[in-house]
Amino acid sequence: MKKKNVLKPFRIFSIIFIIVFINDNLLFAQSSIDNFDYIAISKPINVLSTYLDKRLNTYSLNSGLTVNYDLEDLNFRLFENFNSKFVKSGSKNRRDEQNLLLLGSYKISSQVTSGISADNKILSDDRKIEINQASISNVSLFTLYSPQPGMEFSPFIGYSNNRQIGENDYGLIYGIEGVAEESDISDFNLTSQLKFRNEDIAPRRNLIRYLNLLLNNNFADDVSNTISARFTQNRKDFYYTADQQISGEFNIANNIQSRTETGYSVDDSLRFGKFFDIFTLNSRGNVTWREIDRNTRYKPLIITSNSVYDTKIKELRVEFESVISYRSKFFSGNLRGLIIERDEKNITKNYGNNDFFFEDRSDQESQKNNNSSRASLSFTGDFDISKKDKLSLSFLQNKLRYDTPSEENFDDRDEILSILRLRYSRFLTPFFEAFVSTEGIYSHIVYLLSEKSSNNNINRVLKFAAGGNYTGKNVSSLNTFEVSANYTVYDFEDLNPNYKSFSFRQFTATDSSNIKILKNLSFISYGYLKLSEQGDFQWSSFSAQPTRFLEEIYAEPKITFKLNGILLASGIRYFSLKAFNYKVRERIPDSKYISVGPLMEIFFLIKEVLYFRIFGWYEFITIDDTAKQEQSNFMMQMNWNF
Repeated sequence: MKKKNVLKPFRIFSIIFIIVFINDNLLFAQSSIDNFDYIAISKPINVLSTYLDKRLNTYSLNSGLTVNYDLEDLNFRLFENFNSKFVKSGSKNRRDEQNLLLLGSYKISSQVTSGISADNKILSDDRKIEINQASISNVSLFTLYSPQPGMEFSPFIGYSNNRQIGENDYGLIYGIEGVAEESDISDFNLTSQLKFRNEDIAPRRNLIRYLNLLLNNNFADDVSNTISARFTQNRKDFYYTADQQISGEFNIANNIQSRTETGYSVDDSLRFGKFFDIFTLNSRGNVTWREIDRNTRYKPLIITSNSVYDTKIKELRVEFESVISYRSKFFSGNLRGLIIERDEKNITKNYGNNDFFFEDRSDQESQKNNNSSRASLSFTGDFDISKKDKLSLSFLQNKLRYDTPSEENFDDRDEILSILRLRYSRFLTPFFEAFVSTEGIYSHIVYLLSEKSSNNNINRVLKFAAGGNYTGKNVSSLNTFEVSANYTVYDFEDLNPNYKSFSFRQFTATDSSNIKILKNLSFISYGYLKLSEQGDFQWSSFSAQPTRFLEEIYAEPKITFKLNGILLASGIRYFSLKAFNYKVRERIPDSKYISVGPLMEIFFLIKEVLYFRIFGWYEFITIDDTAKQEQSNFMMQMNWNF
């Protein structure tokens, strides 16, 4: 009897799967599913959140509200999110987005729940872009049916009003959602999800198809295999302003374009917990196929250019990854290998009988065809030399090959990237840790065809850092000093004067300190100094001619006071950036930017229920000792779990 029960969800999903696939007329929506509209995978948390930010001339506001209320067999849910951005510049711009969902349901029995849902989405943008005004209003009836624990289906039907750039479309919305969690089939554990949604808002149609199957098999305590298969097919129809020819031939103001994205993905993961008794092995293989199809509703009767043709993109991606891990008392490390193969084809869809423009567009699209392969090998390891000493080592070796079949595309290239990092740390005392580190990066880009070979270059980066971290009862401080050198050398700069090798050298000193003055009173400071030099570089003689020097200083000292979970802080924010040019070896001042002003912060957290923070500063800005400005910046964030 048990096997019969657990096989039912598999049969149901199989039937629905077949129904979806045999309907050749179904086209689908744009973005893959990330949630369900009617089935709640987890119980919503009641929360009110607000984030307000003002930086320079940009104001941003994000507010959200989630309410979930149960009254015996009744359930009420509200979801609201509002985003607004205002840019105050020469031409003021404002963009608003609002999503509102109201949902009410009544539990008829232990297996059946019925309800009604209403949602509204609004987009408003005062810029002159293709879609700057849009709204969607939906009302639907739904039923939740749970034949057994862990399994739930929700058929729904409703009515939609969809508006874009002055066009109002009405029609039915209908479909089904489904979830089956951890159903036992033979030796496998099955988890599956389904979403089928139609929006018949003639003359447009928006559709979503989604099916995800996850099979897990634990052969033994340390051996498991997970297989997943996913199908997505989504369609989105949208209006755009019709050109003069289309408007005259069909007597319309707006044309319609459909974007259909179809994807298949199969993934297999295998884990051995005791590989050769001392290792852990995780291997994964993935095959993904994707197609993006664009269709224009109204096309010109007389073809006068190659821009009227629709296109299609097909992509195939194959990936294999394996990670071997080792853990012991003295050493822990991971060795990871990755291979990715990818192929992309761009296809022009023909219509009419104008071969000249069709061939011309086909040639343009075929130039975008490409295939690439990437192989990567990386290692990370930590050596616990003693209780006080630790050595960390990591490296990455990556090779990319990018090919374009078209003879008119010259982007064929090979890229090599090598990164090596080494860090040694030692606790000189129980309170102070000293560390030194070094990092080397080598990258080489080689374009295979002469048309772009002037871009061939080698980039070398070398970094050295040292510092210390002190943690005491009343004082803590982290200090880091780093020098870095970046050299980019072009292979054929002697033949092309437009490409010159260059160097970038930098010294950085960073300090972050906290001094506890009294029980509730502290002094906190953060700051850094950056000295940077740019210049022309000759690798053969390893000599540089400096062309520009930058001095950047930042300091943020403040006094903080804490009482019963409330933090009050006040201080000063200072930032300066000075730029110099060179006349031979002499520095010539070029520009100076100085910003200084008070800052303030208020923060409190009450029993993980209410989080509130205000942080802001006022700037007195001086540019080149002449131009003076004043500007405020602030950020407010609140989360209330009620």
